[in-house]
Amino acid sequence: MSGTLKIAATGFVSASSGSVASANALLLRELLAAGVQIHFFSKASFVDPRDAAENHPGFRFTDVDNRIADRLRNATARVPLISPATRFADVATYNHQIVRAIQEAHARERFDLCLWFGDYARGRVAGIPTVSFAQGPPGTDARSIIRHFSTIRALAGPLAAWKWRILATLRLSRAGLPAFRHSDHIIVGSKQSRQTLHSRFGISDDRTSSLPYPIDLATFSPGPFRAPARRCLWLGRIVPRKRLDVFLDGLATAVRSGLSVTGTVVGSVGFIPGYEKLLRGFAFPDQLEWIPSVPRAQVPDLLRAHDILIQPSEEEDFGSSVAEAQACGLPVIVGSTNGNADYLSANDIRLNSDTPAALSDALSKIRRDPTTSRAAAERFFSPSIVAAQLIAILERVLSRNR
Repeated sequence: MSGTLKIAATGFVSASSGSVASANALLLRELLAAGVQIHFFSKASFVDPRDAAENHPGFRFTDVDNRIADRLRNATARVPLISPATRFADVATYNHQIVRAIQEAHARERFDLCLWFGDYARGRVAGIPTVSFAQGPPGTDARSIIRHFSTIRALAGPLAAWKWRILATLRLSRAGLPAFRHSDHIIVGSKQSRQTLHSRFGISDDRTSSLPYPIDLATFSPGPFRAPARRCLWLGRIVPRKRLDVFLDGLATAVRSGLSVTGTVVGSVGFIPGYEKLLRGFAFPDQLEWIPSVPRAQVPDLLRAHDILIQPSEEEDFGSSVAEAQACGLPVIVGSTNGNADYLSANDIRLNSDTPAALSDALSKIRRDPTTSRAAAERFFSPSIVAAQLIAILERVLSRNR
């Protein structure tokens, strides 16, 4: 059936952007290669997937530009009180126009499905089932802000801490959650995320699937094998949920126990200023380097320059950097609530508790075997394999809705 699928698509797709958008670009190419016809709708100044489609004959693009609201948002971006309202108007009108454009095209072209890449559907297109390939359950960062409120207050001050706690509470309220009713089926990156959708939001298991993101296995590949060492890498946004504190305290505990380890933190401070104080307070500053950012094109070399990737994040749906590290032959250590646990190799360790002691213990046990790590990446993250699984999910949804 895959050769006859006609899909209306929108969302986040770009061959030259971050991990989610670039993974979706890989998926887009593989779907087109499998014979799926895709008509993509987005604002080209915001998301332009044409670099991923590479002029494929099965691909069409419609630029949906809410010009008035978009220009108004830009003009008022620095105006207090007004800018939140114009941002909301921009998002609302854009999503409305996306759904209307798909509906109008459906009247002419008769799509089988509507697919939202990297987002929950923001509206329903009458007459066709809608599938959301979301970036995990909503509110993960908000829940972490509430969990780690005392740490945020110590690092950022009481004013900022209460501001973010109030915003987190709003995010977790009905007004801040996506409208799940617009999605006939929701795809997330791990079994853990499926369980969260079921237990927290009451979404039945038959309306969800789990699927990893694809990885460019040619770009992310092992380098020359070196003598095993413990050069540890932390890669990602510095926000409460990513648990930089566990990484740093675990490294310090390992050093005190006699292990020869060094750490590199690559990532900028996220939405809560003050978290960089954790880095400045590290007990062994000569054994830690902080790099606020690196171009995405340099990430493969960055991974190959290290020996272990550590991601102690809470409620991680799917950490692309973990999968990319495995593709480069690195063993990984992930947190106890990290969805990447579905895709680990025999080299990798899932912490039984998100504590410095557990991380230090994992560092003493982990072993590097590039062949085993790479084999896991090829098994789980090959773009053609992931695309075939996605097509199978879409066909099941289409069959069920018929």
